[in-house]
Amino acid sequence: MTVLPTGTVTFLFTDIEGSTRLLQRLGDGYAAVRDAYAAIVRHAIDEGGGVEVSTEGDSFFVAFASPVGAVEATVAAQRALAAHPWPMEGPLRVRMGLHTGEGTLGGDDYVGLDVHRAARIAAVGHGGQVLVSAATRGLVEHALPQGVALRDLGRHRLKDLALPEHLSDLVVEGLRADFPPPRTLRATSTTLPVQLTSFVGREEEIAEVGGLLGRARLVTLSGPGGVGKTRLALAVGERVGGRFDAGVVFVPLAAATRPGQVLDGIARAVGIDLGGRAHGWRRWPSGWATTAGC
Repeated sequence: MTVLPTGTVTFLFTDIEGSTRLLQRLGDGYAAVRDAYAAIVRHAIDEGGGVEVSTEGDSFFVAFASPVGAVEATVAAQRALAAHPWPMEGPLRVRMGLHTGEGTLGGDDYVGLDVHRAARIAAVGHGGQVLVSAATRGLVEHALPQGVALRDLGRHRLKDLALPEHLSDLVVEGLRADFPPPRTLRATSTTLPVQLTSFVGREEEIAEVGGLLGRARLVTLSGPGGVGKTRLALAVGERVGGRFDAGVVFVPLAAATRPGQVLDGIARAVGIDLGGRAHGWRRWPSGWATTAGC
C-alpha cells in the first residue's frame, strides 16, 4: 500500500501541452508516445523520492516529502523528455507546476487549497516549463541542482483563487528558457524582492501607508537608517499590488550619489529608455506603483 507523505508536502502536477492535437496527428501512434512520457516521469519521480498520488489521462499528481527532491525530479524529467527520440517533429512539451503546502489527507487522497493551488500553477505554464510557487522557492533556492536557476515571474492571479501567487520558473541549462508569460487571468508585474521571513507587528503602518497611496501620487517614508523603511515599503507593495494594472516595481537606490541617478534608476526599472535625456522626462506612466530603497 502506498503511504502518502503528510505535514509539509510539495505537490507536483504535470500534463502534455496540446495532447488532443497530438493525438489527432499521431492516431494510434499516440499511445507509444504517452507510454514513453509516463515511463520518463515515473522514473524521475522515483529518483526524487516522490509518491504518485493519481493519474488522469496524461496528467500526473505527485507528492514529495522533500521540496528539493521535487525540483530534482522535474529537472531530471524535463532533461530526459528533451533528449528522448520522439516520433514527431520536435520534443514532447510537458508543463509542470510545484507548490509546497499542507499535506492533509482525506481518505486515500489529499484535500485542501494547497492542492488546488499546485494544479492551477501547472495549468498556466507552457510545455517544457516548470513553474514554482513562492513557498517552494523559499525552500529550494539555496539548494538547486547544478545548472539550474530560478527566474522571478512576478505575481499572478490564478483561476478561482482569491490571493495571487508569486511565481518563478526553473531555468535549466541546455533546455528552452524563452517562455511567454504564464497564462494567468491577469499578470501583475512586480520586481519586489522575495522576502523569506514574515513581516509581523506593523499592520497599522501598512494600512496607513496603503491608504495614503490611495490619495496621493507620491508617498515618502523617512527615518533613521535601520528602522525598517525599506521592509515596510516592500510589505505595502505586496499588499497594494493588485490596485495597479501595471504592477509594483522595486528600485534600489543605495548606489545613487547624484539626483539624476534616481530618475535614471526609476526609468530603467519601468522599462523606459531616456536616451541620456533624463531632464526631458516629465510624464509618469499611468498605473505604476514604486517602492524605492535607499
